[in-house]
Amino acid sequence: MALPDDFKLIREIVAAGGSKYTSGNVDRSRYQRLVDLGRLDAFSANVSDVHYQVNAGRQLRLAPNAR
Repeated sequence: MALPDDFKLIREIVAAGGSKYTSGNVDRSRYQRLVDLGRLDAFSANVSDVHYQVNAGRQLRLAPNAR
C-alpha cells in the first residue's frame, strides 16, 4: 500500500518531467519501494546509475493539468 510520502515523491517526479536519474552511491530505497508497488519503472544504466520513470498511465493521472 502506498504511503503519503510515496505519492509526494511520484508527484515530484511527474513535475520534473516524469523521470528521475540517480547516479553513484545513493539510497534508492524510496524509489525501489515505488518500483515494487508498480508505480515506477527502473532501468539500470550501469552498475551505479539507475533511471526511474513513472508509468505512462500514472503520469497522466498525476499530471497537474491532466483531465
